Amino acid sequence: MSAVVLAFQQPVRDGALSNRIPQLFHTIIALDDDDPQVKAAESELRQLYTTRGLLTIDDVGDEASYQFVLLLCSSGPMNARSRVLQAAKAAGAKRTIPGDAVAFCTARIRLDELKAKASRLPPSAPALAENIGNLFAKDQAARQPQGFDRDRMIAADKALEAPLAEILNRYGVPTYAMVGIDAASQFVTMIQHQPPEFRRRVLPTLKANVDAGQADAGSYAMVYDRSQRDEGRNQLYGSHLECSDARPDLREAPIDDEARVNERRARLGLMRMELYARLVVEMSPQMCRK
Repeated sequence: MSAVVLAFQQPVRDGALSNRIPQLFHTIIALDDDDPQVKAAESELRQLYTTRGLLTIDDVGDEASYQFVLLLCSSGPMNARSRVLQAAKAAGAKRTIPGDAVAFCTARIRLDELKAKASRLPPSAPALAENIGNLFAKDQAARQPQGFDRDRMIAADKALEAPLAEILNRYGVPTYAMVGIDAASQFVTMIQHQPPEFRRRVLPTLKANVDAGQADAGSYAMVYDRSQRDEGRNQLYGSHLECSDARPDLREAPIDDEARVNERRARLGLMRMELYARLVVEMSPQMCRK
C-alpha cells in the first residue's frame, strides 16, 4: 500500500525545505516561547520568507506549504503579517498554496487584532483575573507530562469545581474586558475539565462573547465539541481527543462531516485537525493510562 501511495505523491522542487519546514513548525509550536530554539526557528522562518517569499505546494508540498503560511500568520508584527496575508490571498487565487492556509491566515489575523484591541485596556476585574490565574496554575500543574498521575489530575479538577462554580454564578463567563485575554481563555480551559453541566451552562454565553469580540473562537469550538461528546454526539471542529477501552491511546473523537473539518477549523483560526491531534498526543502521552 505504501509503495502505491508513494508512486502518486507529487514531487517537490526543494526536498530539503520540505523536510525543514515541519521541523521549524514543531519547534515553534511545541516548545515554550522563551526557549532559545524558538527564537532561532522564528528567525530562520523570517529569513526564508525574505529570500523565497511564500513556499508553494510545488516547492515543498501541501503540508509544508500550509505550515509555512500558518507560522508566518501566527506571530510577529501585525503589519508584517498583514503583508503575508495579502501575498497569501494572491497565491491562493492561483491555487499555488493550500486554500485552508489562506482562510486560517485571514481568521487568525482578525482574531489577533481583536485581542490586541482588548489588551490595550486594563481589565475591569483585576482581582478576578488574578484568581483565575491562580486556579489555572493548579489545573495545569496536574497535567504536566513529567510524573503525570491521572488520579492526581482528577483530584485537582474536583478541588477546582467549587471555586469555578462560584465565579460562574457571580460573573458568568468572564470576558476580555473583565479579566483580560489570558484569564478569559484560562477560565474556559478549566471548564473543559469540569462536569458536563458546566459546559452546557457556559456555551450560550461564550458564543455571545465570541460574537462580541470578547472571547476566543477556538475556545468556543472546544466547549461545543466537548458538549456534543457529553451527549454522545459527534463533534464538529475536532477539538476533542479521547480515550476508550477499545482504543487505549488518545485519538480524535468522531467528527460530523469530517471531510470538511479543516475548512471549519480554518474559519476559526485553528490549525488542521491532523496537526493539532499530533501535537496533543505528543504532549499528553500518558493521558489514557489508568
